[in-house]
Amino acid sequence: MKFNKLLVGVLTGLSLGLMTVATVNAATYVQKSNAIYQYSGSSLRTVNNRQVHFVKVGSDYNWSNNPTGKDSIHSVSGAKWTLETKYLLPNNHEALGKTDWDMTNPQAATFAGNYLFVLYAPHQNHGRGFVVRFDMHKLNSSSLSAIQGALAPKRMAGIKVGPMFEVGHGQSLAYDRKHHSIWTWRDRPDMKPTAWSTIQRVSSTSLKPNKVIKFHMNNRGAMVPAGHNLTFDNSGHAYWWGISGGKVKIYRAVIGNRSVKVSLTKQLLKKSTGTHEQSMGYNPHNGRLYLVSDDSIQTLPARKLAGRGSLKPRDIKYTRFHSGREFESVIFDRSGHGMLLTNRNPELLRSTTAY
Repeated sequence: MKFNKLLVGVLTGLSLGLMTVATVNAATYVQKSNAIYQYSGSSLRTVNNRQVHFVKVGSDYNWSNNPTGKDSIHSVSGAKWTLETKYLLPNNHEALGKTDWDMTNPQAATFAGNYLFVLYAPHQNHGRGFVVRFDMHKLNSSSLSAIQGALAPKRMAGIKVGPMFEVGHGQSLAYDRKHHSIWTWRDRPDMKPTAWSTIQRVSSTSLKPNKVIKFHMNNRGAMVPAGHNLTFDNSGHAYWWGISGGKVKIYRAVIGNRSVKVSLTKQLLKKSTGTHEQSMGYNPHNGRLYLVSDDSIQTLPARKLAGRGSLKPRDIKYTRFHSGREFESVIFDRSGHGMLLTNRNPELLRSTTAY
């Protein structure tokens, strides 16, 4: 069935216009209008980011060299990075004695105020997951072993485990500093494209969605799939990246009260970082976006994506690692230090240098 016919059928069933549908403690807004600004291939240009290396993932990921203590990850080429264990995260299959609350597979993390939020998507839950909120003061005053053993099975002060909800693959938890809100995609667990995109705002207190926006993106008759990673700049613009036609596409969006407007930035990147588009981060200290694959990160200034774009190859920096670890998420603390979320075992590593 062609997308246009599918869209008409869905909208007819919902009735015309923007609708609010009652869900469990969350208003769901269905956007009738096409969310993406139309573009032509001739309006896009490709930047030859020749310094970037594609890192192919092996048959399996490595475990930490020191699962119960401090580990480090060092860059082997490009811009220098050294990351050292800052926090070991809880590592148990049954948080608070509940089998669905498996905390061995963190997928995304973000900072908001004095809290660290981590999204978990246990494989056995088939797209359902949960968010855990960590009080940073508690983390900073606790030993690595105390945090790693937390919630197994008793509660630990300063750590709140949220309810289960639909998270899809779960790679996109991000904080919008401008509007003081946390967002995540609700994609498919297998990350296959869908005709409709769903993004949800997560309450920082209840740790479950309190707003959902469903929208479609169609450019000149071609369906544009939803994102699987997410970040926000200082002005509240959302960004995500993906691969299309072998090139990197970066999208920029404004999330309104009941609708979303999306632009494909005019500059494609010739080379991707690796097998999986694991994460996207934004550093408010230097205004740069970080496109993350396993053992591979490229970064570029967000401001040069605006309008017709002014990005040059020299604006792009690249870092290659050789850890064999899975790079789940890269975020930045208040001082501009990078924080890498990994699993096997779950931990956050902090860069020794501010960027």
